[in-house]
Amino acid sequence: MQIIADANMPGLEPFEAMGTVTRVDGRSLTRQQLGQAEVLLVRSVTRVDAGLLAGSRVRFVGSATIGTDHVDLAYLQQQGIHFAHAPGCNARAVAEYVLQALLLLCQAGNRSPRGSTAAVVGLGNVGHRVADWLTEMGMSVRACDPPLAEQGYEGPYELEPLDAVLDADLITLHVPLTDRGDHATRHLLDTRRLSRLSESQMLINTCRGAVIDNGALLSNLQAGRGPATILDVWESEPLVPPLLFERVLLGSPHIAGYSAEGKLKGTELLYQAFCKWLDVKAEPAPVSASNEIIELPVANERDLLRVLQVAYRLSEDHQRLGDSLTSADPGRAFDQLRKQYPVRHELHNWHYQGEIAAPWQPIMRQLFARS
Repeated sequence: MQIIADANMPGLEPFEAMGTVTRVDGRSLTRQQLGQAEVLLVRSVTRVDAGLLAGSRVRFVGSATIGTDHVDLAYLQQQGIHFAHAPGCNARAVAEYVLQALLLLCQAGNRSPRGSTAAVVGLGNVGHRVADWLTEMGMSVRACDPPLAEQGYEGPYELEPLDAVLDADLITLHVPLTDRGDHATRHLLDTRRLSRLSESQMLINTCRGAVIDNGALLSNLQAGRGPATILDVWESEPLVPPLLFERVLLGSPHIAGYSAEGKLKGTELLYQAFCKWLDVKAEPAPVSASNEIIELPVANERDLLRVLQVAYRLSEDHQRLGDSLTSADPGRAFDQLRKQYPVRHELHNWHYQGEIAAPWQPIMRQLFARS
C-alpha cells in the first residue's frame, strides 16, 4: 500500500508497518506527487480537493487536525473517499497556551483574571476545556456556540449570542473556519464587532486567522481603540503582516496546539480510524512518561505563570516569529518555524511536588491531571 504523508507528522511508524510511507512537503503537495498512493495523510497546510485528488487512486484521507476547513468534504463524499481527522487531539496544548496568554495579558495590564469575565466563543473539545480551566481560575465564563445551542446543548454553561458576550474582559476564540450557512465564522469578528471592543479588554485567537478581520483589527489597534491582543493564527498565513505583528502584545506561528503529545495524538487518531476502515486491529500506542519534577510553589498568578513557563514560553515563539519577518522569504520562514519547532511537552508529563495555596488548587489539579 502506498501512503503519502506530511513530513511534519510524527508517529508514522504504525502506518509504515502497513505500507510504504513517502513523506512530502504538505504546503506544496501536487497531484503528480500522489502517484499511485491510496492513502493521504495531511495537516492544515494542504488543500485537499478535486484539484489535488482528481484521477488519483486515493481512497482514504486523514488530517491530523481538529479543523477541516482545508478539506472539501463534499467532494470526498461524492467520490466515496473515506475521511478522518483528529478532533480534540491538541485540546490540552491549546488550553495551556490560552492560560499562559491570559496571564501575560493580565500581567501587562496590571490586572488579575480572578473575578473577571471570559467569553469562550466555540465550545468544542478545545473551547470546553478552556472554559473549564478558566472557571477553575476563578473567572466567570460566558459561552457562545450557536450550532451547539441548536443541537440542544445541556451542560454547565449557558450559551449566549455572540453580540451578548462581547463586553467580557477576555474574548477567546475556538471555532472552525466556515464560509457558508447561518453560522459562518469567516470574519466573525468583523469591523462592526471589533469596533465594540475597547483597550480595556483582552483578545486571544488560537483557531483560524480569518475568524478575525485582520485589517479591521489592525486599524483599531493603530488608533488605540483595540483590545490587548495575542494571536497564534493570521488571516494571510503563511505570511504575517508586520504592522499587525507590531501591534499585538504577542504573536506566534500557528503553534498553540504544537505539543509533542498533541501531534502524536493526532497521528494516533488517524491510525485508529485507518485500521477501522480496513477492518483490522489497531496496535496500542506506546505510553510516554517523564521523570521531570516541578517544585515551584503556587500562591498567586505570577507563580502559576512560572509553572506554565517550565513547559513552554510564549515569548520565545514571539521572538522567533518576529525574527522571521525580516528574512528574504517570510512565508517560507513561517513554515520552517513550524517544521523545526522545538519539542514541547504538556504539563501532565511532569510530576508536581510544590506547595499550592487553596485558591489555586483546582486549576493545578486540571493542569497535571492525566485525562
